[in-house]
This record gives sequence, C-alpha cells and structure tokens, in this order.
Amino acid sequence: MAEGTLQGLLVDKDEDARMEIARRAGARLCLDDLSEAELRAAETLARHLVADAVERVRAALSDAVKSALHLPRDVALKIAHDVDAVACPFLQATDVFSEEDWQQLVLTVSRGGRVAVASRPAMSEGVAVALAELGDSVVAQALVENPAAPMTPPVCDTIIERFEETGWVLDTLAGRDDLLAETASQLITKVSSVLRERLIRTYGVSEHATKLASEAEIGALLDLIRNVPPPRLTEFVKHLRSRRQLSYTLMLEALRDGSLQFFTAAVSELAKLPADKVGYVLDEGSDGVLTGLLSRVEIPKDIYAEIWSELKRRRARGETASPKSGVTRPLAG
Repeated sequence: MAEGTLQGLLVDKDEDARMEIARRAGARLCLDDLSEAELRAAETLARHLVADAVERVRAALSDAVKSALHLPRDVALKIAHDVDAVACPFLQATDVFSEEDWQQLVLTVSRGGRVAVASRPAMSEGVAVALAELGDSVVAQALVENPAAPMTPPVCDTIIERFEETGWVLDTLAGRDDLLAETASQLITKVSSVLRERLIRTYGVSEHATKLASEAEIGALLDLIRNVPPPRLTEFVKHLRSRRQLSYTLMLEALRDGSLQFFTAAVSELAKLPADKVGYVLDEGSDGVLTGLLSRVEIPKDIYAEIWSELKRRRARGETASPKSGVTRPLAG
C-alpha cells in the first residue's frame, strides 16, 4: 500500500478512530511473521501516529509498541522523548534500544523518563551507573528500590557519594540483600541504627566497624544539634525519634557537650511531659523528683549514673538552659 494511501487512512478520522489505528499498527509491529510490505506499511503508519497532535493517540501507539520487535529507531526515540504519560510506560518496557542508546537516553530524557528507566526489569551496570551519576534523589530511590538494578561497587559508590545527605536513599540501599560487604561497611556509618543492625546481621560487618559507625553517627548528630535553632529543637528531636536515632547515648553525649536544651527536649519527648516542666525539674527539682523523671524516661542502668552525675555537675556550676531562649545562665541566687 502506497504511503499516500496509508496517510488517507488517517484523514478525517476522529480521535477514537486514530487511537484504534494506532493499536492495530502497534500490534502488527509486535508480530514476527510480517511480510516486507506489511512491515513497511505498519512502520509508515507509526511514523504518522507518533506525530499526532493528540496525546491520547500517541499514548495508544506507545502502549501498543512497547513490546514491538520491528519498531523503527526514529519512532522509538520520538516516543522516548515525548511527554511522560507517553514515554514512561514505553521506556520501562521496550527492548529496542542498544546499550549505547540507553546511555544516551539517560542523558536526554525527562526525570520521569529516568525514573522509568531506573525501574526496568533488566538493566546493565553501565545504565545503572549513568542513572546514579545523572539522576536526582527520586531517580536514585527508584534505582535502589529496583531488585533488577545491579548494585555493583561503581553503582553503589556513586549513590553513596552523591546522596550521603539524603537519608532515605541510603536507608533504602541498606535494606537490599545483594550488597557486597565493602558497600555494607561504607553504609554502616551513614544509616540509622536499626538499618545498621540489619547490615551487621546480613553482611557480618565487624565489631570494630560497628563501633566506628556508632561514634561517627553520634559525632555527626552532635554537630547538627549545635546548629539547630532553639525553636526547632522539639521538631528535630521528633525527627530523630522517628528515625530511631534518639538514643540514650546521644542524650548523654549532648549533655556532656553542653546541649542542655536538647537534653531537655529529648526527655520531654520520651516522658511525654511539657518542656518547661522538664526544664524546671532538671534545673531545680529535688533529688527524688529528678530520679522520678529519669526513671520515667527508662534510662538504662549502664548510663543512668553518668547522666545523673553530669546533671549534678552542671547544677553545681550554676548552669541551666531555658527551653524558650536556649541561653545557658546561672541559677538565681
């Protein structure tokens, strides 16, 4: 059938009719027993339909050809760079592109397109590295959530380096069961304590690395605590608790570091008492009342005495911290 005749099939056809033609042309391109003439005719129709002004028509073609065996490269590339509703389902499923094509597509498609590529059921290391290097945190999250994505050292090293401050990406990576021990050791200092324990169980990370990880986490959190504005301390404490990072050890180290207001906010959160009431007990409460407060927080015996001693030392030096102002001041005489 001549090209002009094929074009005539689309003339004066409404949107629904063009969608049906797109489905039929796509179905033909998925067959492996087409004659040369049938193949050329289906390809010509696809070239016209991929340029249709109506998104629904292009989406119908995209869906119909995502498993195509004979899709012309120019048509495939046009679909891949269409709007996300058209491109993404195709990118996630098609096998018409070469490794070189995929490397180039990661450079040129939209973020939604990269997420689709990151979610593919099969992926080479080269494509995974390209996604890790070029994608944002949403793309990285899709990549590490995809069990088919190879988590080799080049992929993981890139993710860890680029998204060290994006906790949810590294937490998801730490939740995988196919990491190398070297990657698990890198992650041990960068994830929450719960995931750290999982890494230890799954990958047998050494006790020395675990201790270093704990010390590194405490140090990093103390740096954050020093810079959190007083009005945001309660919010920050809640965030730490949600990530299971509000440990008794952190509370003790914060107290030793002079972060009295953080300690107050942490006790307030754990004891479910108002911060001003907790602050008053820590500053001026009797030994019995202070003991009762610390018992309510269920501080373990191994650090209870250290926290008690630190509070006593700060009282003896006349130090206290107002939950409202965060200013350390001597107790009134």
